This record gives sequence, C-alpha cells and structure tokens, in this order.
Amino acid sequence: MSVLAVGLVATVNFADFSWTLPGFRRLTHGVGILDMELHYDAAGAYRLLAAQGDGGRAHYLHSLWTLDIAIPVLVSLWLASGIALAQRTRAWWTLLPIAAGLCDVLENVLISSLLVRYPERLDTLAALSGDVTTAKHLLYAVSLLVAAGAALRARHWRRCE
Repeated sequence: MSVLAVGLVATVNFADFSWTLPGFRRLTHGVGILDMELHYDAAGAYRLLAAQGDGGRAHYLHSLWTLDIAIPVLVSLWLASGIALAQRTRAWWTLLPIAAGLCDVLENVLISSLLVRYPERLDTLAALSGDVTTAKHLLYAVSLLVAAGAALRARHWRRCE
C-alpha cells in the first residue's frame, strides 16, 4: 500500500501527463489548482479560477471526481493503517488521517460547486473551501508525523523486547 500511495501522489504531482499537476499547468500556462494552495480567500479563489480559463476549469472539475477521489481514500487509509499497525499507539490517532481524507473530499465538493457555478461568485463557499483546504493540509501533515513517530516507536520497542 505504501508503494501505491506514495507512487500515486508522486506521479500526480511531478510526472508530466495530461492528468497530472504538471500537465494541468501546461494546459493553463502555469496556473495551479486550489487543492494545492495552503490557504486562500474568496478573492484568491476566483483569481485562480479565472486564470485557469474555460478548458482548465473543465479539466479541473473532471479531475476532482476521478483521480482526486482515489488519492484521499488511498492516502488516508495508508496513513491510518500505518498508525494502527504500530504497537502501543492510541487507536484514536487513526482518526486524524480519516479526518484529512474527509476534508479532502469535502474540499472537492466545495471546489466543484465553485466550478459548476462559475462565473457566479459564491464568496462564502469559496472562503469555506479555503478553510477546508487549510484543514486538509494540516491534518495530512500531522497524520504523516504521527505515522512516522508511531513507526519509529514500534521499531524501538521491538529492539527492546
């Protein structure tokens, strides 16, 4: 599962195919996606969506409901499994990556709403989307740290036994 999760995330972010982030940036002449912003407000969201152009927004909407569904499911399950498999780790820590995955899916719903209704401005929804994106990034980062810490701790305990 590790190879699949890390491989998929690395491919989507660094390989240059039409369905990856570099491919999207090529299509939109260097413009990125809201998913990869650490935080944005309504004005920032609409600046980015406008810069994407019609073709970029259509491609983005499609990717949100294909590849960007597989990634949160796979990554959150991978992190939760890693945390759960480490001995002597509290079970509630596994909820962190699950919450990150749920934020990721909620982010897709919110961004999709912005894309479908574009150019109509839904400023409250756009601001909420920015907050959910920030929460997603924080939860994934903390989950990764907890999983790494749990793995190191489990390795240490195995050596001591």
